[in-house]
Amino acid sequence: MYVALNLSPSYHNVTWSGFRAGMRFFLILISGIYGVSAQPSRNMSLVGQLDYTPDLCNIWGYADTAGHEYALIGLETGLSIVSLDTPSAPREVFRVPGVYSQWREVKTWDHYAYVTNETGNGLLIVDLAGLPDTVVYKDTVLSDIQTSHTLFIADGFLYLAGPDQYNGGSAIFSLQDPWIPVFVGAYTDRYVHDQYVRGNRGYMAEILNGSMTILDLTDKTQPLVIGYVDYYNAFTHNTWLNDAGTVCYTTDELPEAYIIAWDITDPGNITELDRIRSSVSAGTAIPHNVHVLNDFLVSAYYRDGVQIVDGARPHNLIETGYYDTNARTGPGFNGVWGVYPYLPSGLILASDIENGLFVLRPSYQRACYLEGMIRDAATQQALPQVEVRILGTDQATLSLNDGHFATGTPDAGTYEVVFERFGYERDTVTVILDHSVVTELDIQLVPIPRTTLVLTVRDALTQAPVQGVTLELKPDGYAPITYTTGNDGTVTDPYWVIYPYEWKAGVWGHITRAGTLSGVPGQPPVTILLEPGYADDFALDLGWEVTGTAQRGIWERGEPKGVRYTGWTLTPETDLPDDVGDACYTTGNTSNIGYGDDVDNGYTWLSSPWIHLRGYTSPWMHVHRWFFNWSLNGGLPDGPGNDFLGIYLTNGADTVEVRRYTGPFDTTWAETLLPIRAYLPDDSLIRVLFYAQDFEPGNQDGVEATLDGFEIKEGFALPVADVLDPDIRLFVWDQAATWSVPVAYAGEELTLELISLNGQQVARMPLTGPAGTARLPDSLQPGMYLAVLMRGDTRLALVRYLSF
Repeated sequence: MYVALNLSPSYHNVTWSGFRAGMRFFLILISGIYGVSAQPSRNMSLVGQLDYTPDLCNIWGYADTAGHEYALIGLETGLSIVSLDTPSAPREVFRVPGVYSQWREVKTWDHYAYVTNETGNGLLIVDLAGLPDTVVYKDTVLSDIQTSHTLFIADGFLYLAGPDQYNGGSAIFSLQDPWIPVFVGAYTDRYVHDQYVRGNRGYMAEILNGSMTILDLTDKTQPLVIGYVDYYNAFTHNTWLNDAGTVCYTTDELPEAYIIAWDITDPGNITELDRIRSSVSAGTAIPHNVHVLNDFLVSAYYRDGVQIVDGARPHNLIETGYYDTNARTGPGFNGVWGVYPYLPSGLILASDIENGLFVLRPSYQRACYLEGMIRDAATQQALPQVEVRILGTDQATLSLNDGHFATGTPDAGTYEVVFERFGYERDTVTVILDHSVVTELDIQLVPIPRTTLVLTVRDALTQAPVQGVTLELKPDGYAPITYTTGNDGTVTDPYWVIYPYEWKAGVWGHITRAGTLSGVPGQPPVTILLEPGYADDFALDLGWEVTGTAQRGIWERGEPKGVRYTGWTLTPETDLPDDVGDACYTTGNTSNIGYGDDVDNGYTWLSSPWIHLRGYTSPWMHVHRWFFNWSLNGGLPDGPGNDFLGIYLTNGADTVEVRRYTGPFDTTWAETLLPIRAYLPDDSLIRVLFYAQDFEPGNQDGVEATLDGFEIKEGFALPVADVLDPDIRLFVWDQAATWSVPVAYAGEELTLELISLNGQQVARMPLTGPAGTARLPDSLQPGMYLAVLMRGDTRLALVRYLSF
């Protein structure tokens, strides 16, 4: 038997491993939030199971020339080889030891198994030719590579993903001698988490970059990029081709993420065909690894177990099977790590991290497809955005811009299908759906009566028309319709649908209003009056600008989803009470899962439109905030992170930071008040900027920020002076006090006392010299205080001061 040939110091891929360890620990903590009930299986049954003491990693399968099948299971402590001669009673026949690692991946070539880890000792090679009696193995360091995250083998070449020696890319080795791999070349542009290779094409899952890259590997010494696609909220974990090689499937290892089908027939123009999530936890679980067999997608889906999707029509993905191996649901790095569907027997092998090996028997059943075209019955034009719902199922979709739709069910039967879009009469059709059959429909929706709408917006003080006003009219149960007023302050819609509406009207420089409008035939002209001023409840898009480098968690306007996490409320579930609309600005609003869409790998700016301060004597800014900033250290909560929420004022030439909040959290609405003239004394044209950052790799810090109720007011809470000597001046603002006394007082003992409204002295500060500026204590709590300038025991001046 061989032993490790190289005991060089081990390495860690800190970028990926540190992130994964922290996320795994924290997402385990929130399992109780989503319940603990296992879901029933569909088209899959349990054949056998084998428990393990160490946690499991990825899995692969092997069949020898005599037809004996084996499971090759990555453990935290090595490789387990399991005989499946009796699938109902799987039996471990060998355990090959290895250095401890939470990540262990396995693939085979000929009668050899290759195993990676992220701790050290290089690549484990196991000769399986002696099974079931014996195995021979060795550790070998290839091209100085101590660790790699994953591997893939195709056409006699081994691809190691994530080695530090090659910028975390992909190192390529020839397996002409399977026992002694020989280095050929490497792809080094970006970190590669996983990859799929067929022929001379490689499909790289670049998880940290959120992208999938296609390589031409004809010359493996110099891989050539020929295709690339990135997409919003991407965390590209693995890739796999369909049977025809025309579609590449990707997974994103995030809560609420999808398996996505990409058309790769033109690598220079990769386009999305469809996407799907698991139904077991209603799409909240994390997808891990997808494989393709006979155009069925067989996926390891963490807490949702194993999922089967019919991919025969990749523009119309339909879930047809699943088996839940564990009781947890929702997000978390528990449950199924890997699947292997390629055994000659047709059995599926699944490695559940905590619950061991599962041997499953699938029933691969094609879906029942429903597709077609939707048109306007009067004009015959294609109708996009028509909702198509198959009653009695959870199947729903929208028609595309060309009017086509595609959906279906996993079960044959007779169904009622509803077609609905605002402005048209609802249509319900009865269809008979059968397995492998495409049922096509040509739907024509009848428009409902229309009338002419004339609506004018005027300034409430001057009665002048207001141009550029955003008008949002929302019919009950449907998406809102948006208009913009012209130079005359008017919008006219001759095809307005007769229906009751809720409306909002707003433009920067006027106060947003809301109301109701009941549509009737021959609707009379409507006038809306808006008061001038700067206030934004973010009910409408009034022109705020979002910029920055963050890959996720950028500022986003919308109704907040509300992120709860281990007992904390990271973002609110509703916007500020009693304001217009239901929206606010938050850093990432695509997920209600902790760390699902927080600020990550960069910064994000939110900038107001320009504010004209002509006519303001003492303008104050007021805004409500909600902020969370928590650090992870080795998977453990470790107090406030090193990030922050900042507020800035700019006149275009100078930018001043006026507030910095570091947390760890404001898990309720907190107010910020600040005097603008204290920072930009002479400017009449300014912008307000909000900044949030998280530069840590992966999700080492959780950073979430929410804003609402922004306004500019005249004299919010100006200090009022009670000066006992006309030659004495005292001004207290923000976190500082400025004083000036006659020269005759030079050498006298001057002090500044801060007294709460209940008469308690909270601070006493000695002052030096007849004039100067002193910083107030950082420990001062928000509230109203009396600031008193004293000479000995004599009070010289008193100022009311608002601390915030």
